[in-house]
Amino acid sequence: MEKDNTIRKALFFGDSNTFGYDPAGYMGGRYPREKRWTTILQENLAGIWQIESDGLPGRAVPVTKYEWQYLRSLVQQAMPLDLFAVMLGTNDLLSTLSPSAAKTAGMMNELLTFVKAAAGNRSEDFQILLIAPPAIRLVDQSYAEPYVSGDKTYADIYEEEGKKLSLYYRELARYRNVKFADAAQWPLSFAFDGVHLSEEGHAVFAKYMTEV
Repeated sequence: MEKDNTIRKALFFGDSNTFGYDPAGYMGGRYPREKRWTTILQENLAGIWQIESDGLPGRAVPVTKYEWQYLRSLVQQAMPLDLFAVMLGTNDLLSTLSPSAAKTAGMMNELLTFVKAAAGNRSEDFQILLIAPPAIRLVDQSYAEPYVSGDKTYADIYEEEGKKLSLYYRELARYRNVKFADAAQWPLSFAFDGVHLSEEGHAVFAKYMTEV
């Protein structure tokens, strides 16, 4: 039997850490393309996978009509797909003084349903990968950033809800019968704000995602 040389296609949907946001960059900077984990992943899987990504700084799990319309259009335009991967949840927790991993996981469940519906009768052609985002371990500088709502008194709350989110996502993936990866368990390094991956963090993320 001849080997199937068809290149598979994956779409990664995420926030600033999928975008490659550099917090030290001027006016919303971005790491050089070759330093982003999505680009490194593509290089590692060249000839096997075609990697596409849609990352947006500040993105949370969709709630508005526009956000859902955008996601529907994104999925439909990306078809045919072999894998839809999503890594969201950090902004849902850090952007509020009432972070709830349970609520965020519930919203993610709605997203998984929506993605399948958006693909219509082609939804069986691809798999879904749910990625628990990197662990939340904020540093002093984190609380000066606009994307972190609380002050230092919220440090333990954010960290604990982040841990819960990984557990909820793992259970959700099992319940929905989708693939799961837990980036919170990976030894990642971060930029000075403690939220965004450093260049080294992107390289390590790409290494682990390649294995996934």
